[in-house]
Amino acid sequence: MILSVNVNDFSYDIVIEKGCLLNAKDYLNLNRKVLIITDSGVPSRYSKAILDQCLDGYIYTFEQGEENKCFKTYQDILSFLIDKSFTRSDCIVAVVVGDLSGFVAATYMRGIDFYNIPTTLLSQVDSSIGGKTAIDFEGVKNIIGAFYQPKKVLIDSNTLLTLDNRLLSAGLAESIKMAV
Repeated sequence: MILSVNVNDFSYDIVIEKGCLLNAKDYLNLNRKVLIITDSGVPSRYSKAILDQCLDGYIYTFEQGEENKCFKTYQDILSFLIDKSFTRSDCIVAVVVGDLSGFVAATYMRGIDFYNIPTTLLSQVDSSIGGKTAIDFEGVKNIIGAFYQPKKVLIDSNTLLTLDNRLLSAGLAESIKMAV
């Protein structure tokens, strides 16, 4: 299933398909330099599946935890992009960490392409849609950010099979909240 999102004269597709991670190259332009950003809590096989489809790809993994969605991590990723000579024609693929990755994409060279691949139910129903990007600062969650729409969102329901009950419950609660 493909849903189209239109925001302020900008549109993108949300692809919802079981197993689409393994066919990401059919939906995303991976024939360029690609930085896949993820955290240590995400099964590495998801990032590896994307990397295997890239012409010239890298994986950047930072430590899981809200405390790492900060200026330090943001700066480290920017340094990595500069070190690897990323240009405006390259892209970032977020595997779950769309808020931080999207903020990096929005601000690096005044904006490079950004794809979002949420792998938790919460991120699939909320944060991956709408272009909300941000980092935390001085203990305040998502205080520095931008609205920066992804070029595309891939939602693979197979990723939900690796979630524990707590993460599934959080996603279901968010779904109910959004429905109400």
